[in-house]
Amino acid sequence: MILTVTLNAALDITYRVRELRPRTSHRVTEVVERPGGKGINVARVLAALGHRVTVTGFAGGLTGRTVRELLARAPGPLVDTLVPVAGATRRTVSVLDP
Repeated sequence: MILTVTLNAALDITYRVRELRPRTSHRVTEVVERPGGKGINVARVLAALGHRVTVTGFAGGLTGRTVRELLARAPGPLVDTLVPVAGATRRTVSVLDP
């Protein structure tokens, strides 16, 4: 078993747009949410490769709950032992164009 520690977990949110142009409005064509943070990212890859992985660290608020729900649905043998905290888990945002 492999244990990863993620002290600063995140909900990684990616917005896809058709074309990114400065100083204009954009219509989002797709939104993807993934559990993130260095340790969680490593754990997701290892679990996808078939390794049994336990994730620990901190998760809080509605964002933390979303991170835990997404981890529960992640492929591979991944065990969530994140510790609930009072503060909110951070969000990261990326905007991608083709």
